[in-house]
Amino acid sequence: MTTAVKKFKSVLRFVRGSLLFVIGGWMVFYFGLYLGCGVYQTWGHEEFAKNGVAQIQPAEQMDRLYDNCRRYITYGGPSTSIWNSVAYFGGRYELTMQVSVEIESATSGHMTGEPKFRLLEVTDVESSPSGQVGASFGRNFNFGLVEWQKVFAADGDFSVIGFEINRDPPVLDFEAFAKSSRPTAP
Repeated sequence: MTTAVKKFKSVLRFVRGSLLFVIGGWMVFYFGLYLGCGVYQTWGHEEFAKNGVAQIQPAEQMDRLYDNCRRYITYGGPSTSIWNSVAYFGGRYELTMQVSVEIESATSGHMTGEPKFRLLEVTDVESSPSGQVGASFGRNFNFGLVEWQKVFAADGDFSVIGFEINRDPPVLDFEAFAKSSRPTAP
């Protein structure tokens, strides 16, 4: 092999190594920054969902009315955090409240929007052989904070806003559906 060929291969190895080093460094920087900022932006959010219920009045009210009430945070965009409270009651109902929140820390935050409520009536629950649980829904009812305040003042009586609760026996396997739903019961 000639000296020129050896020198060419040496330069080629150097360029290839340098290129891999630059690309690798860029990837570490980019994804580290991207993932790091993503984690930083949501730092303390799940802790706030567990501990911040006293600062979100409708969520606190739901906790007072219903034994099986859960809370978690979802995201409606890069800078929008959404508080979710979900209550399971009456052997057939799922009540969800969602509101935009600003979370300052694991223990501090506040509502930035109007809460929205949705009451769903479960009509059937099915379990798959793999253990997954799903439900079919019948009636649903959407309402806002003014209506919720009436329901809360009436100790959970939805008839004050025009929705009659079905008092029939519970839907078979409703508790399995509630238990399988996000997040797990406290």
